Amino acid sequence: MYKSKPLLSGDDSADEFVRECLKGDPTYGINFDRIQTNSQTGRYLIIEYLLCDERQFKNKVTPFTSHPNRYFHLNKRKFLTLWKLSKKLNADLILINYSKKNTNYEDQILLMEVINVEDKTENPVSTKNTEMNRNEFSNWLRKINLYGK
Repeated sequence: MYKSKPLLSGDDSADEFVRECLKGDPTYGINFDRIQTNSQTGRYLIIEYLLCDERQFKNKVTPFTSHPNRYFHLNKRKFLTLWKLSKKLNADLILINYSKKNTNYEDQILLMEVINVEDKTENPVSTKNTEMNRNEFSNWLRKINLYGK
């Protein structure tokens, strides 16, 4: 049986490498955060993490209140491409709102199962939302990550 190694640290070197090679040219690609097989369904799962930054808190935007529809015009290509890719792979698309550890809203995690993304509507990103705390999200992630066990 294949045994994967634990995730010990992030590696931003690929992002730095691409920025260096593009030499300031606009990018027409997107980075996404995670793709894996969901151990519960056997389907591919694309997970995109959406940081709710501390600067947003003063405007009453928290992980529970933020939603891609609020800023779709800024990240339209990203959400449309993720949706299109998820359809081609027959994968589920999950968006995760979170804030950094040791911030006021560190314990607010919003898991958004994407139902549809349609550019020409008032609310282009349709989601089914589940509010969680950090521990509940950790348990969910660990449960779907049990591939091959």
